[in-house]
Amino acid sequence: MIAIVTDSSVGYSSAEIADRGIVSIVPLNYYIDGKSYEEKASDKNGSFLPLIQSGPCKTAQPALNHFIQTFSSLIAKGCEIICIVLSSSLSGTYSSAKFAAGQVGGRIHVIDSRTIGAGMHLLVDEAVNLVKAGVGFARAVEMLEALKNKIGIVFTVETLDNLVAGGRLNTTKAKASLNNRPVFELKAKILFKGNARGARERLEEMLSCIPENTRRLIVCRCGESTDVSALTDVLKARYPNVYIHQRLLGPVLSIHVGEGAFGVAYVVKS
Repeated sequence: MIAIVTDSSVGYSSAEIADRGIVSIVPLNYYIDGKSYEEKASDKNGSFLPLIQSGPCKTAQPALNHFIQTFSSLIAKGCEIICIVLSSSLSGTYSSAKFAAGQVGGRIHVIDSRTIGAGMHLLVDEAVNLVKAGVGFARAVEMLEALKNKIGIVFTVETLDNLVAGGRLNTTKAKASLNNRPVFELKAKILFKGNARGARERLEEMLSCIPENTRRLIVCRCGESTDVSALTDVLKARYPNVYIHQRLLGPVLSIHVGEGAFGVAYVVKS
């Protein structure tokens, strides 16, 4: 049997984890005012935005022991493991998972997804589908390593403070002022695309980053009050045959992008 291991940035709810059946989640960590928390399933994190706004925050990769315990338990059950984790350009999670796999032994392949959050959701969903369809371990790994390069995220933020504080912004060109908002792509790392003036220009800039041959879309936002209706409408008009999923960011990603941020994850056709 093939088991899928991933990290909590995937954003699955408890029901989604149960429905997929073969997925184990290793929690990312975050700290608010020096107090530590583990990111849980999306419906188990409580009201975290007020906490994030109340004091200094930072995030951290999963504890190495979490990967070792998860891998050891699955190997003991006779499983082969495909572990899909967030981009190594943004976190040390991949290195930890690789080290843990070496310590545990057995048939474990760790995939650097080159994405995060909703992009991870797309890749892990594909992994689950391959396993349930009876695709073998080696072939599933090959297909997923190819597929990860067909997944992207485009997003925008209301403020640059969070990206700067988290050390994830590597350009001085991005601006977040009264009328301007930056647009970024995430492909392994965060790439600045341009500053957009006004709401309409921002949507047009985001749409220009999404390929025509997209086959699945996830609109994600930080905070319940963040309005993504205009974005959803333009996506529906451009991709009338693609179902558009809606997701809320968990605490770890919310710390890095800030309330009001929103974006789209996509995967293109083969």
